[in-house]
Amino acid sequence: MSVKNVVGVVVDRMAREVDRVFHYTAPDEMYKKMQIGLSVLVPFGRGDNVLEGYIVELPEETECKELKEVRAILSEEPLFDGKMLEVCRHMQDTCFCTLASAIKAITPPGRGVRRNCVNDKIINGSRLAVSNDEAFSILENIRAKAPKQAKIIELLLQNDFVANADIRLITGAGQGAIKALEQKGIICSCEIEVFRKPVDFSKIKRTQPFTPTKEQKIAIKSVTETLDAGKNQTFLLHGVTGSGKTEVFLQCIETVIKKGKSAIVLVPEIALTPQTVERFVGRFGKRIAIIHSRLSLGERHDEYKRILSGEVDVVVGVRSAIFAPLKNLGLIVMDEEHETSYKAENVPAYHARDIALLRAKQHNIPLILASATPCMESYYRAQTGEYKLLELTARANENDMPDVEIVDLRRELIEGNRSVLSGRLKEEIEKNLKNGEQSILFLNRRGFSTFVSCRNCGYVVKCEHCNVSMTYHKNKNYLTCHYCGYTVKNYETCPECGSKYIKHFGTGTQRVEEEVKELFPDASVIRMDVDTTSGKSSHQQILDKFANEKIDILIGTQMVAKGLDFPDVTLVGVLAADMSLNLDDFRAGERTFDLVTQVCGRAGRGNKLGRAVIQTYQPESNVLLQAKEQDYKAFYNEEIMLRRSLNYPPYCDIISMVLMGNNEQALSAYAARISNTLKMEFLNHKISAEVIGPGPCSLSRINNKYRWRILIKCKASKEIRTILRQLAQSHDKRKESKWISLLTEQNPNSMM
Repeated sequence: MSVKNVVGVVVDRMAREVDRVFHYTAPDEMYKKMQIGLSVLVPFGRGDNVLEGYIVELPEETECKELKEVRAILSEEPLFDGKMLEVCRHMQDTCFCTLASAIKAITPPGRGVRRNCVNDKIINGSRLAVSNDEAFSILENIRAKAPKQAKIIELLLQNDFVANADIRLITGAGQGAIKALEQKGIICSCEIEVFRKPVDFSKIKRTQPFTPTKEQKIAIKSVTETLDAGKNQTFLLHGVTGSGKTEVFLQCIETVIKKGKSAIVLVPEIALTPQTVERFVGRFGKRIAIIHSRLSLGERHDEYKRILSGEVDVVVGVRSAIFAPLKNLGLIVMDEEHETSYKAENVPAYHARDIALLRAKQHNIPLILASATPCMESYYRAQTGEYKLLELTARANENDMPDVEIVDLRRELIEGNRSVLSGRLKEEIEKNLKNGEQSILFLNRRGFSTFVSCRNCGYVVKCEHCNVSMTYHKNKNYLTCHYCGYTVKNYETCPECGSKYIKHFGTGTQRVEEEVKELFPDASVIRMDVDTTSGKSSHQQILDKFANEKIDILIGTQMVAKGLDFPDVTLVGVLAADMSLNLDDFRAGERTFDLVTQVCGRAGRGNKLGRAVIQTYQPESNVLLQAKEQDYKAFYNEEIMLRRSLNYPPYCDIISMVLMGNNEQALSAYAARISNTLKMEFLNHKISAEVIGPGPCSLSRINNKYRWRILIKCKASKEIRTILRQLAQSHDKRKESKWISLLTEQNPNSMM
């Protein structure tokens, strides 16, 4: 006997043992509504606990004989379609996650049985229930007897609908006056839905397209021809800082919209969103949606509703915006494509670039990857013909690139300068203050100092739960661990020897701010780092203040290093250029080149020549010398030879397996077993792969958990991913899984 009305459901549980499709049956009337992507309530397990699930199959038959029945449909519309389900399965395969966690990543936040459901925003209000002539007649009769009611009628004569809260505020009437008019049949109550808007469109002026340069025209033509042909092609738009890459995006998107299609534009940082949104709203008006993590759940809920309703032509946002359910997608743009923030840190650890490539292929549309400093893998693919390379070699305003100078901090020390600013940088800041021009000082470290140490015994204050030094924050006089969040009051005496000679060493953004204010007391200074941008809209407020109030000096971390465009900024100071150069990571040189090149590119974007001062203890470093010249090709040619000789990406994939547990001895023994199992599996399947380790991670303990890593150099084939997934599944069934966790990640951002 065959079972009717079968639906395949993935339950909303992250455990690997339930990472499969479960078959249910549905009543006839309910089954007629079933679609891929609907959220449903289903009984699950021996106790028939009611769980949320997602429909991922509608099979015609099943081998199961006795099926449980779907209890209810939760979502009015599907949360995803077949194409997005393919994206989820891709993440399940390449990110070593469950299908449920992949689905959760693509669906709108703040909804579901186990999440805080977000409702539509409904406004209670009133409108006239009589004609205008009748209202005027009534008005004359009640002005003297009921002046508050009269004011309400006057207000509603001028407006079709007014929220009751606004009626009370504007007229001074109470709820009783509103009720009295309702009872008389003069007005009627009603509800309307309003959208929570993350940006005030009315404050942004409309703009017109610029006349493109010769190089911009070539880039725009290449993309629009691909659009016209309806082909899938990935373009790498490699343009120097200030070369007008954004104008290329805008004009390509204009063509997309004229064709009745839509576009996704990705930016790497929330800090870039305000300026980017302003440019896109200025060009395309209100048909823009914004997606980033600083929006409230309500705002994100409403932005997704606008996207699904077809009210939106362009979605601008950070990493998660790649999942935007736009209808008739025509183009994807990924600005600053080299940025590490495009890789998710939590499960599923997807890279937005990989999802963009897949979605562009699904919809047969162009993808533009853009950067002044493309990641090595992307530029390699452009060199081998997999991507089409488009180049913008000059600034759009025809200005010269910034004049960059490298300062040797070793010589500064010899000359007795203990300041965070070199003598040369002080001179340049003074020149800018005299000329009324703005400066940006970049330091890739927040807080007041790097660490706190005792000069008497050498003791360094470290986190009790992690093997890292704690950072001093002067504004509240505390020490904090930036890995686990452990925070203590600052020490006045050494906990080890009792000495009072305990001092702050190193430099953080707070300390730079304090010293700059001491050196230039008449200058206006503002700081932009994680500590000053924790509140909602804080990025926007800081950048607006810097631009509108002509703040003299902006001090910041990576947030100020990319994408920002201020015409009055003529000086950039890089305070410790080699801070990231000596990290235990094969990408250290690439990251340093990117950061220094990008931050220097913030200078001279207006009509005045820009200057940059790079402070370093390694002035002879080729990476810094190439960044000084903004010579990406020289850097790439040198770095790619090194990658080839050591077999690093793009010549291979690196898969990281991190094991974490409380007992280091047991953890190391178990990691060795996993490593040996891997080697045997690869040998048995005749797979060419290099297994490195196990060994302690660079950050060997975080939040009381010891961390050991196994690295695999290989071409991450389907066969290898299957072996790794099976290994993870077998780990979950072992007793060790109760105290040892395993995290597998392909091409991680960091080897720390």
